[in-house]
Amino acid sequence: MGDKSAEVQSLIRTVQVPAISKPVLQAICAVNGIPKTGNKSDLQRRIIQQIDACNENRDWERLNEIRESIVSRAPIYVTPSLVSQTQAQSQPPSRAQPHSQPQPHRPLPAPASPYYQAAGPHTPPNYAMASHGQSGYGALNGLRSQNAPFQTAQNGPRLPGGLNPPTIAYKPSPFYELKYQVGNVRTLKVMAAHRNSERIPVRVQDHAALQLCLADKTMRLMVFCAAGNTGVQDVAFPYQCELKVNGGEIKANLRGLKNKPGSTRPVDITDSLRLRPPTYTNNVELTYALTQKKFYLSLVVCKAVPIDVLVSQIQKKIRKESVVAEIANKASDPDVVATSQNLSLKCPLSYMRLKLPCRAVSCNHIQCFDATSYLQLQEQGPQWLCPICNKPAPFEQLAIDEYARDILVRTPESVEQVTIEPDGKWSVPGAKKEATPTQEASCVDDDDIVVSEIARTGGRTTTTPSLATAPTTHLATPTSVASRDTSAAPRSSSKRPAVEVIDLTLSDDDDEPPRAVKRANYGGGYSTAPY
Repeated sequence: MGDKSAEVQSLIRTVQVPAISKPVLQAICAVNGIPKTGNKSDLQRRIIQQIDACNENRDWERLNEIRESIVSRAPIYVTPSLVSQTQAQSQPPSRAQPHSQPQPHRPLPAPASPYYQAAGPHTPPNYAMASHGQSGYGALNGLRSQNAPFQTAQNGPRLPGGLNPPTIAYKPSPFYELKYQVGNVRTLKVMAAHRNSERIPVRVQDHAALQLCLADKTMRLMVFCAAGNTGVQDVAFPYQCELKVNGGEIKANLRGLKNKPGSTRPVDITDSLRLRPPTYTNNVELTYALTQKKFYLSLVVCKAVPIDVLVSQIQKKIRKESVVAEIANKASDPDVVATSQNLSLKCPLSYMRLKLPCRAVSCNHIQCFDATSYLQLQEQGPQWLCPICNKPAPFEQLAIDEYARDILVRTPESVEQVTIEPDGKWSVPGAKKEATPTQEASCVDDDDIVVSEIARTGGRTTTTPSLATAPTTHLATPTSVASRDTSAAPRSSSKRPAVEVIDLTLSDDDDEPPRAVKRANYGGGYSTAPY
């Protein structure tokens, strides 16, 4: 059978192409008896293990079956050599004479995957439509003809029209979709004691993928770096490095979160490039030092997905009835004393009132976080952990809590928390109750002033209380006003003296004659007392 190492490596690179969708990988696994559960990286790993096992055991018949299943279901990603080998294996041995007419090629077997059937039995499927199912990439059709020949890249399969898929498989992210690689992957050599710089010239006229960045603002050129080039890789830059574009430093977090592998995100350099004129040469430079292993640097055109679009794509919902039933079940536990609990309506990340309450379907708590705030945090440093229980909360498991959303709709913006009863009913703590008539009367008595009407009748002083509207804190004694005498010494205070009320209806006999005021003798030898 000859040396199969080149064929094995070509098959492995084909399986690692990120653009191959998960249904295609599942179809390949189903045909070859491989479990088809899990995510794309699990499926790719299982297929590669089968290919390596065939190579080690020299089971070429089994390897041909795997190759045929890959070629039939993902023909646009395989090299022409794999296609020719599959066609040669599918032809019966020829018994014709050397000068006889050549037999026509047999068509490829019809695959069972809808990925290939949607494009027709004879025409390779459009790369963008097949891998993403979106019409926003229709500009790709204008860059190549339908019958353009396939080319072979240095590091893997090559798409028509100079559009090359990434040769290194990175962990998928909901914030971007890897599309096309610009140039070749650069290897960063080990620099244990020195500095080194890797420069990549970029011109639009040399890379058809960059033309997509001019037509679509969501197509972005990003800088990726990984510590390996086989298998699925995390984005990882050297610990000490800096990135410059056209001499200007790019402000980006190239280290990610401390002791958190996988928290580094690629660097978007689209806004720092000069895409016009197409002949302008942009210089992308990465300077690094003190590395103990090789790194692999690449430029990839990606489709960026805005956060508001991701929020609208959260389709899973946690029904209100299920949340109430969950609360009631916990309260019915005989080992737990059922009491009321407070549910905060503020996001634990932004400390603002929730807009779209969200949590993972695997979370056991009813407290929610805001979907937009959570995605903004993951975009800066992807960890995908619930901020409340610290359990994994990937984008695929996010769900909208309808119980919390109903509370948000039925409460004003000023309410920050509600009280949840053991039966699932909720109420706003400290809500004001309607005042009873008795309470209203007491309030009036406290705020009003009792002002006395003073009258002198028959030598007596009487007071009649009346209500006034002016508030006061001190009430004067009414008799103190009536007991004032004008014959007293003048007050030194600046206050206006009270007005004396004199009843003119009284006779002189009723009043006692006034006594003379005695004056003190200061040694003058005379007295003011009457004789």
